[in-house]
Amino acid sequence: DDNGYVTSIDLKDNNLAGQFPVYKGTPDPDPDDREPGYNFITNDGLANLFSLKSLNLADNRLTGTIDSRLLYSLASLTHFDVSGNLFSGEVNALVATSLTYADFSNNQFTSMRRFEKYKGSFQSLRFCDVSNNAIQIDATDLLKNTPPNIDQFFASNNQIHGSLPESLNNLPNLRQFDMSSNSLSGELPEFADSMSSLQELDISNQTNGFTGSISEDLWRFQSLQIFNLAGNKVEGTIPTTIGNMAVLEVFDLSHNLLESSIP
Repeated sequence: DDNGYVTSIDLKDNNLAGQFPVYKGTPDPDPDDREPGYNFITNDGLANLFSLKSLNLADNRLTGTIDSRLLYSLASLTHFDVSGNLFSGEVNALVATSLTYADFSNNQFTSMRRFEKYKGSFQSLRFCDVSNNAIQIDATDLLKNTPPNIDQFFASNNQIHGSLPESLNNLPNLRQFDMSSNSLSGELPEFADSMSSLQELDISNQTNGFTGSISEDLWRFQSLQIFNLAGNKVEGTIPTTIGNMAVLEVFDLSHNLLESSIP
């Protein structure tokens, strides 16, 4: 920027290898922050770029784990993209205090830290993509404290199991929700009226499969364009009210246990 500080790093689509940038540091003799690992005086690495707003390392060959503790000091960081690499270990989607965009997709992550309300980016996060990994976690544990202003959430092609929590009803800004190709199960959730902005809902192709029936109140989602429930164990009939969904473009109920006639 005009003051000589680095505000953006874009190294997308190269052949970069190795691990996430290494830090050098010594313990802070007077730690006063509750975030573990934040209490380090760093001398080198990304954690010293306090004006950094955007970091894009997507589509390279980077490996190893991402120690997010030191990145928490980057108060200006809003965009974090490490998709399309070979990273493993744990995803921490609230990696910085002001984050709005976090993309960890297409890696080899096996776990994901639960969203924690005390983190600064719990309120700011709008976009989160952890799809195409090997994440194993219970869906209720993962989503019970979903950031309240989330706009897009993608977690398809993982090994997430269990049922979806009722807390998803409290996400009025949610437009896209994709947890397809996991191991979700349980009664098909009745998404509440508070999700009035929802445009795309994809919970298709679950190894275990959702059960129950499709709610007659589905028509209340007047913004819904894509509804994909294929590859589950849903029973009953197709609601006649789908004819009232004016902007619906894709309605996929294939490979279920539905009966009766087509409305």
